[in-house]
Amino acid sequence: MSIPSSNDTNAQDAQPVYDVFLSHNSNDKPHVEELAVRLQNEEMHQPFLDKWHLIPGEAWQEELEEALDQSRTCAVFLGPSGLGAWHTEEMRSALDERAKNRSFRVIPVLLPGANPQDNKTLPRFLRRLTWVDFRGGLDDVEAFRSLVAGIRGVARGSGITGIPPKTDRKST
Repeated sequence: MSIPSSNDTNAQDAQPVYDVFLSHNSNDKPHVEELAVRLQNEEMHQPFLDKWHLIPGEAWQEELEEALDQSRTCAVFLGPSGLGAWHTEEMRSALDERAKNRSFRVIPVLLPGANPQDNKTLPRFLRRLTWVDFRGGLDDVEAFRSLVAGIRGVARGSGITGIPPKTDRKST
């Protein structure tokens, strides 16, 4: 089963399949997968993680393009290894989409060991965006709240009551 293609007639009118596309260097995959599990289990978000969604025998480059097209936002994870070759392609494609579609968010996410002063870690076009900082560890509650808020497109809030829920709930 393939991801709905942006070349399909109604694909651009369709609702996104994924809440967030997780762009990362393969060296950082364990950290990114840990956060993907939390996004899915704790926040009921549908992240696209290549390891979970790519189908053996399919053309993976096209599948990545289609998944990015079907994502509401893109988190670009930046670790001590910097950007990988395909990671860079994903980031540039996401930034291009952001330039055309202001509702599409690109969220830089600093992982443990990342150095934001290094241009290889945090490229110029990501540097001007508000980033999420997990350099203190993946269990950083405030960083996770910031990531969730960025995916939802809302302000993080004060931390007293937490971020607004994904869907509106009627009070009883």
